[in-house]
Amino acid sequence: MKILQINSHYNQGGAARIAASIHRQLLADGEEAYIAYGRGSGSEEKNVFCVDKKYEVYLSALLCRIVGLNGWWNRKAAKRLIALIEKIQPDVIHIHTLHGYYMNFKLLFRYLNEKDIPCVWTFHDCHAFVGNCGYFFECARWREGCGKCPDIGRYPKSQFFDFTHYMWEKKKRMFTQSQRKVIVTPSDWLTRTAKQSFFGRYPCITIRNGIDTANTFYPRDRKKCREKYGYQETEKLVLGMAVGFSDERKGAKYLLSAAKALMKEVKVILIGWEEKNNAMLEGITNIVTIPNIRDANILAEYYSMADVFVLPSLAENYATVTLEAMACGTPVVGFAAGGTPEQLTDNKGITVATGDQWALNKAIRKAVSADNGLLHGKMLAEKIKEQNSIQAMTEEYKKVYRKLVEEKEKN
Repeated sequence: MKILQINSHYNQGGAARIAASIHRQLLADGEEAYIAYGRGSGSEEKNVFCVDKKYEVYLSALLCRIVGLNGWWNRKAAKRLIALIEKIQPDVIHIHTLHGYYMNFKLLFRYLNEKDIPCVWTFHDCHAFVGNCGYFFECARWREGCGKCPDIGRYPKSQFFDFTHYMWEKKKRMFTQSQRKVIVTPSDWLTRTAKQSFFGRYPCITIRNGIDTANTFYPRDRKKCREKYGYQETEKLVLGMAVGFSDERKGAKYLLSAAKALMKEVKVILIGWEEKNNAMLEGITNIVTIPNIRDANILAEYYSMADVFVLPSLAENYATVTLEAMACGTPVVGFAAGGTPEQLTDNKGITVATGDQWALNKAIRKAVSADNGLLHGKMLAEKIKEQNSIQAMTEEYKKVYRKLVEEKEKN
């Protein structure tokens, strides 16, 4: 089979790492695999292509913010992608994240619909069936067609105009013309939601995200990792990701409030910290900030030495950072948002009501205690290895690919 994946980035961020993992595993399995991405750092890996230019992405982002139309620019990038598809002639196209200021939806889907190419579309968030948002939170306007958006300032934001109803209508028309399409999400929560959207006419299934549990995310020696990075064996270490902390969805204020409330009990390490957010730390003395870590092995060492990983997101799908932490033997505390409760079943972690600060503080305090009743270390890592390996994830996708190809050949 020839499979072409499409995503905004390559190997940078949750969805991008999933796409990259599938690509590498397909190649290892002997499949003819390709991946096209729009923005971010380049890659010298086999059959990986960037279809956008940096200035085009910036221009698209500017136009999106001024005009309020996301996915209506980047005509050159779309044409490059279509030319690549024409050259490769893939049996299946696997779409991941389309937003990110890198693609013209109309040109791409006019081509895909005309050619009737079998398509798998993995939803890593809700953007495909919502007027403009990545997540709809408590808003239900997406069911009827959006418009009068209460969250127009959220990513991908519009400074002046509300075109959410217009985009919802156009998306519905563009995205649902072809017959050969399967919608995949990594969480049962998003699968149920997708079935309630205009994508409900297609098969909507769940395939859990997979991570590299064999070579990268596995338990490291806790004592040695703490010695390496200068932490005492007796310290209670709470780990969090600070990437995107300026986005309200990430729930930064809840983790920072927890750090302040537990100032005498824990030390909080925040990875991916940006200096522009320094004002958030005022009055909190037990936080260590670290810039973004690109080396996955170093990241695995931080996961391994922590007592608990905290995910305070107010809206979430099936976070790969949660899987990575647990694969390194560290349990997780988070809000019961989206697919997070599905990840933390069977004593792999603790979820509390979304936005409940007191409950979050209590859960963190419990997680760092000796008698927390949670799985940890090799026992927890084995659970993730069994349930969320790259190999298992890719095999499930290959089954979907084959079925779509077989159905096309029959017709």
